[in-house]
Amino acid sequence: MNAPQKILVVISGKRKQHESLLRALKFAEYNDIHIHLVTVIYEPILELTDVLSSDHRKEMKKEYLADRFLYMNTIIADLEKKNIRCTAHVEWCQDVAKGIEDAVNNLRPDLVIKRITADSTSINPFAMPIDRHLLRHCNAPLLLVKKAAWEDAPILAAVDVLAKDEDHIKLNHAILDSAQFLSQLSASEVHTVSAYIVHNMSAAVDFPAINLHQLSENSAKFHSEKLDSMEKEHGLTMAKKHVESGVPETVIPNVVKQIDAQMVILGTVARKGVSAFFLGNTAESILAELNCEVLALNLNAIN
Repeated sequence: MNAPQKILVVISGKRKQHESLLRALKFAEYNDIHIHLVTVIYEPILELTDVLSSDHRKEMKKEYLADRFLYMNTIIADLEKKNIRCTAHVEWCQDVAKGIEDAVNNLRPDLVIKRITADSTSINPFAMPIDRHLLRHCNAPLLLVKKAAWEDAPILAAVDVLAKDEDHIKLNHAILDSAQFLSQLSASEVHTVSAYIVHNMSAAVDFPAINLHQLSENSAKFHSEKLDSMEKEHGLTMAKKHVESGVPETVIPNVVKQIDAQMVILGTVARKGVSAFFLGNTAESILAELNCEVLALNLNAIN
């Protein structure tokens, strides 16, 4: 990840503190950036066509937009005092996720920062429709944050050392580049994780000559050496690696809990409107077990 120069910050309603914006300002401490503040509004009352005339609805919409622009301009005024370049965008859309997605496609930012939906009653912070939609379809690196500042906790980069096709290899490189950049920015320790599966274990039981323990050890060694090589290529020789047997949707959340990671960096590949992690179709399963921040890198954004 190169230092982002154009950051789209999602402003969720009128709040005293916007964690997404405060996190964006952390990037501004070290780089010259342009912040695009995006908020999405809609008023269902305007659908009461039997009660409100067309002119009345147009006037009300105009007033709603003006009110939100007024609020956004107060934020801009504060940012300009800090010599931060910024622009406000108010999207009128009934579907908040679609409104954000449209803004991303129009502005083409280097990074999108959004606060994890805080009103979720689920233990899984990514269960809310808006966040889930953006994780699947956002055509820019998406950083979902919980707090205003970085924590004193590790950043975990999840890679697929067996990647052979060009798309998955690109994602591996982007994930490790991002881990290196964010670790320097946040003064955080980098950990890497790779899951491996020893196939045909049941068949091996019928052949005593096959040493199952040795087979597992050889697989772990192979993955470890591949991960070492990738880390070295990206200047992450000090990273702590985790090579564990199991499926990614189990291994990755377990490592997150073990090291108390503040963030996981994952890659996504959107195919015909359905997202699939480079690790396989395990996005929902992995995210369902996470309770930390996430940086999702979409292949469309890094090509």
